[in-house]
Amino acid sequence: MGERTPRERLYWLISLFVANQIETDKFCNEFHITFDHDADHNEFSSLENKEFGELAEIAARFSPFEEDLKLYPNVYCDEKDIVDKINQIVQALKILE
Repeated sequence: MGERTPRERLYWLISLFVANQIETDKFCNEFHITFDHDADHNEFSSLENKEFGELAEIAARFSPFEEDLKLYPNVYCDEKDIVDKINQIVQALKILE
């Protein structure tokens, strides 16, 4: 198999995360870069653009540090925010059925 397209990579990253095969910080970095910098958003459905865009925004603000979350509660997101959004995407896009 050749290199994944950005769209394929986003789905692959979500699958890895759901299977606990990628750490949250690495997932967030990879997802954000792939969606915001590498992807052509015209290749996505409107639902994919909405859901992936929201996840990319949350992922870009992820911090594993409790101090960041306490000092700047409306700036950083925690792992629960990532998990909740991924679960929502899995349902909305019918991933992993």
